[in-house]
Amino acid sequence: MIKPMASVGAEQRITITNLWRSGRANLFFIMVGLELCLLLSVLVWLLLSAPPRPSLTTTPDLSRLTDEIQGRLSGLIIDPVIEVKPGVFVRSSNVRGFRYEGHVYYYYIEGAVNYDPLSRGLLRPDQVEIMLRDDSGEQTIVIYRVQ
Repeated sequence: MIKPMASVGAEQRITITNLWRSGRANLFFIMVGLELCLLLSVLVWLLLSAPPRPSLTTTPDLSRLTDEIQGRLSGLIIDPVIEVKPGVFVRSSNVRGFRYEGHVYYYYIEGAVNYDPLSRGLLRPDQVEIMLRDDSGEQTIVIYRVQ
């Protein structure tokens, strides 16, 4: 049997080639790892910089809110009347809303002409948070606030 003999230079070339191939694979995995770290840090930054949504836990007692609106409509609570167009007068709380316990609330009466931002088309339905639909009285009142 003949045993072929490899020269020293050929063995060195084989070793250097194998090192280069494994080095490229390591470089690839290092680059992928760096990209993942960058993407994750951008994702965390976006999540932390997003404004917090107001939760329903900060909602006041809705029965007191309904009494507040009923008082405005009945005249027990002073709510000035403003002219929205010639000859049409409405309560200012129906147009501008009213502040109650740190939030601005709007309302409209179903089946009646209303001048709140939602009824006038200044807001879309997805921009408001319906707080209550009160049909316990003579008129059905819908109370909402802007998100």
